Amino acid sequence: KNKSLYGGKKVMIKGEVTKFASGIMGKNWSHFQDGTSHEGLYDLMITTQEQVLVGDVVIFEGTVAIDKDFGAGYFYPVIVEAAVIKK
Repeated sequence: KNKSLYGGKKVMIKGEVTKFASGIMGKNWSHFQDGTSHEGLYDLMITTQEQVLVGDVVIFEGTVAIDKDFGAGYFYPVIVEAAVIKK
């Protein structure tokens, strides 16, 4: 909700890794869920250089991008990029 408020801002989010793909376009891609939803959407994509496993519960810190289009049908209304794991 109110995604435009977060574009370009650094955020920290705690949740569970539900899917992980490594080394695509020089990044690791993590599907992430924190228990919230908005209009039926509950999955947040996070790009990172970190290695995580499905089921890991972590805190990511990264920068929010809005309406990010990578082409080939990969469009994200909200994505957190260049995230690192915080302890």
